[in-house]
Amino acid sequence: MRLDSNDARYGENMNISFPDPEYAEPFRAYLNYFEDLAGVIGGLYGLDESLASGIHNAVGAHPPTWRIQRRVPDATRSANVERSFRKSWGTLRRLDREVGDPEFFDEEANAWIPAQAYYTVYHAILGFAAASGQSVPRDHAAALRLAGKEVVRGALPAPWDAWCEGCPHTESHRFGGLLPSGEAVHVLSSPDPWTSDDRLAMLLRTTRKKELDRRFRQERERKVAPGRTRRNVNKAKKESIAEKMPPTTLFDVLWRVRKKANYEDADTFVLGAGDEIDALRLAQALVIVTDGTVAVLEGLAVAYVGPELLANAARAYEAKTRSCPESAVGRRSSSWQRRLERTPRR
Repeated sequence: MRLDSNDARYGENMNISFPDPEYAEPFRAYLNYFEDLAGVIGGLYGLDESLASGIHNAVGAHPPTWRIQRRVPDATRSANVERSFRKSWGTLRRLDREVGDPEFFDEEANAWIPAQAYYTVYHAILGFAAASGQSVPRDHAAALRLAGKEVVRGALPAPWDAWCEGCPHTESHRFGGLLPSGEAVHVLSSPDPWTSDDRLAMLLRTTRKKELDRRFRQERERKVAPGRTRRNVNKAKKESIAEKMPPTTLFDVLWRVRKKANYEDADTFVLGAGDEIDALRLAQALVIVTDGTVAVLEGLAVAYVGPELLANAARAYEAKTRSCPESAVGRRSSSWQRRLERTPRR
């Protein structure tokens, strides 16, 4: 049960004053982005036994997965897959529990939830890399490139199939995987299913623009001529830098909020909330997006190695952690067990 402003318990344990004007608009923008995404994901896949099960089934039915040649992994590869997904599930389990009882939600948890959401997905990317027989990334940039390649080749269903490339600064950017109408969506407007593609396009565009701003700053500081403090970066150079940059995806969005929480300004996610309800809404939306993103990567991994490996790993982790069937791990164990029962052995 969610708390609301008429609940007798509302505000009893409030630790901070809401909202701080400096952070109110940025917070609202992130809340709208992630609630819109969570709504899309829940609407598409949440009618199954669980969100994870709905996404697993959707990935299995996604035509590009039909062309994947399944191979039984050796012991080393199996261990790498299991280890990475176990790390992902462990963090997801903690995130899920953080928002599981609204009455005891700590709004200050939003200072670390964005970072933990990213790391949950990062370890799932490593698990998918091992399952698909690719080199397991050694850093975040490599992990994001690997995930981005899967997005661009069409391996993932909506909304994870969306991407942006090119240079937003010169309006030479392009989108894939979604069909924005081109109509402007105000960043502070409430989420609406009719404008979800436009809002997602804006999120990808601004995420790409932010990273390109960083790269342009680096370029301005390179080989500065004597007597000057920086170099100019003209339109052609900007577009050249942008064309060399990998497409921007939802994986990059999660990296963006992780960096903001860790290195830039975590106060945005805490002090910008209008009240405790807003703080909880952001946390819940982030957890839904994270849960879904991990499930997509699990589904893609299973296309390569079959359901038995993840079914056994999830069941063992569920037992080890004494997780209930409704937990993040329990939902996966149940989903893969059902898949295993109806999948002929190869």
